[in-house]
Amino acid sequence: MNLVPHVKKVYLELTQQCNLNCVTCFRKNWHMPLIVMKDDVFNQVNASLHASETLAEIVIGGIGEPTTHPKFIEYVHSLPDVKLSITTNAFLWSDEVVDLLAKRFERVIISVDGLPETFFKIREFDFSRLEKNVARLNRKKEEYHRNRPFLVAQLVLSTWNIEDVTPLFPYLQRMKFMKLILSNLLPQSEEDKDLIVYTKYHNQRLHDLKNEWLNASMRHQIQIKFPNIELKTERKCYFVEDGTTTITANGDVAPCYRFAHPSIEYVFGRRKQVYEFYYGNVLNQTLEEIYQSRGYVDLRNQNYANRFPSCPDCDLVDSCDYINDSLCDCKGQYPSCADCLWTRGFVECI
Repeated sequence: MNLVPHVKKVYLELTQQCNLNCVTCFRKNWHMPLIVMKDDVFNQVNASLHASETLAEIVIGGIGEPTTHPKFIEYVHSLPDVKLSITTNAFLWSDEVVDLLAKRFERVIISVDGLPETFFKIREFDFSRLEKNVARLNRKKEEYHRNRPFLVAQLVLSTWNIEDVTPLFPYLQRMKFMKLILSNLLPQSEEDKDLIVYTKYHNQRLHDLKNEWLNASMRHQIQIKFPNIELKTERKCYFVEDGTTTITANGDVAPCYRFAHPSIEYVFGRRKQVYEFYYGNVLNQTLEEIYQSRGYVDLRNQNYANRFPSCPDCDLVDSCDYINDSLCDCKGQYPSCADCLWTRGFVECI
C-alpha cells in the first residue's frame, strides 16, 4: 500500500455545541467558547470539497452534535455528491432531518453506550427516545425503498458498560443496526482514569469477552469491530493511511481528531496535555494547498513509516518530560504522536 497523496476523506465539524452533556465528553476539560461554523467558513470549505478530484467521503461530526447547527439541512444539500456519513446522538431529529438522513446519507453512526440504565447514566436521556427516533428513520427508509443509510452503533467501553455489550445485541437487532463499533474510553479526568478496561499486557478477561461478543454478534447478524485490548507492536494511523483530514468549525485544518482541539488524556494513568495543532485555515488557503504543505506532508511520511517514538512501552517513560504534553517528542518531531492511543488501536474512529 502506498501513501495516499491527496485527500480522500474529510471529517467536517459543523459545530462544537451539543444538546447533551455526556459524562465522558471531551468538552469536559474545555474553558473556551463553543463555535458554530459560519457561512463564510462553510463556503470556503465547500468550495475546496467541490474542487477535489479525489474526495470520496465526508463524515459530518466532530466534538458537537451536527444536527443542532441551524443550517444543517442547507449545508448538507450543498455538499458534493460523495458518500456522506454522520455521527450523531439521535436526540434532536426533526422530521426534516430524518427525511434528509434517509435520502442523502450512506451511514448514520449513533452513540449507544449501553443498556437503558447505563445509557441514561452516561448520556442523560432516555434510551426509549433513541429507539423511537431510529424507528422513524427506518420507516422513512422503507418509504423511499432504500436500504441506506446503514445504521452503525458506536459504544465506548469502560467499567460502566462492559457487562452491557452482550445483552445490548437484541436491542440493536430490533432497531436494525448493521454494525457495532467498539472503542475504548480515553479518560479525560483523574476520576475516570481507572475506568479503562484495556491493559498494556495480557488481558484474559477481555479475550474471553471478545469471544462472547463475537458469538452474540453472529447470533444477531450484526457486524462487530473490536478495538485492541492490550498493547500491540503494530502502529497504524488511519488518518494517514486513508487520506483523511479534519476541518474544525472555524475552518482550521488538523491532521486528526486528536489534534483538532485541546484536551487532557490519561494514558495508562499518566496525565497528558494535548494541544490543538493546525496546518492552515480554509479562509486563507484551499484544503489541497494545506494538505500538501511541507509540514503536513512530513507528518504523514513520518507516521506512515512509523518513524516516531512509542511512549507506552518505552523503558524511560517514568523519567521523561516529553510525555507530559503533545508539543514535541524525544526525536524533536512535532506534534508528538508517540503516545497516541488511536495508532495503537485502543481508540477507534468510524
